[in-house]
Parts: sequence; structure tokens; C-alpha cells
Amino acid sequence: MRHLAHLVKRFVSSWSRKDVTEDELNMVRSVLTASEFNLWNQFSIADRRHSVEVAQRFALLLPGACREHRAGVLLHDIGKIQSNLSTLMRVCATVVGPRTKRFTQYHQHEEIGITMLRHAGSHSDVIAVLNQTCSAEVAAAFRSADNI
Repeated sequence: MRHLAHLVKRFVSSWSRKDVTEDELNMVRSVLTASEFNLWNQFSIADRRHSVEVAQRFALLLPGACREHRAGVLLHDIGKIQSNLSTLMRVCATVVGPRTKRFTQYHQHEEIGITMLRHAGSHSDVIAVLNQTCSAEVAAAFRSADNI
């Protein structure tokens, strides 16, 4: 039920055209490497905003987190850019499953994101957040921050 509430909240918030603030953008730049920022900047406005919101909640839950873990949180959905689905198409993909190439890409966004981050030269601790091989403490804080 909590996952459904998260999806509904994401859907509703995705309709806002409000981008991240200059302060939030500066925070993202301070955490990500240049190649990671180039990837992050390909997010839609809604995905940029979600990324920052999750990172802010993560920072409250785990204020001493290292740069790499914070970067992994900011980039946790980066693989979604490959599917290039609109909000409504993401809803369809969630409901019907991986029936088309783009829907499959959407469902495999974690694995795709890991590959993208490897190609971008990201540190293994950044990637560890996406594949959940980071410490249990980091993984729990990330999941909690992402599912509010």
C-alpha cells in the first residue's frame, strides 16, 4: 500500500512545471561529478525535482552520508531517461508491465542506470546505491527517502 501511495504522489507531483531552485541546482552541482551532472541534467523537470526531494530527505535521515552515496541518491532514477516515456506512458508501463521495448527499458531503469553510471566513470559507491549493495544503513535511508 505504501508503494501505491508513493506512485500516486509521484504522479500528481509530475504535473507541476516547477523546476528545481538555483540553490537546489547548486547543491546538485556540488555533489555530482561533471559527467554525472551531464546525465542528471537530462532528467525531465519532474525527475529533477524528484531527485532533489529524495536527496534532501536522505540528507535528513543520514546527515553524515558521503558524497558518493548522496550522488547515488540523486541519480537513482537516471536509467529512466533511456525509455523517454511521458508521465502517462510511465503509468501505462507500470500497469501493463514490460510489453514494449520502451516499457521494458522503464522497468529495467535501475540496471540501465548502473550501466550509464559506469560509462560516466562514477565511483563504485555511487553505483552501490542503485544496485543496493551499499551498507544496510544507506540502503534503508535511501528507500525511506524515496518512498515517502
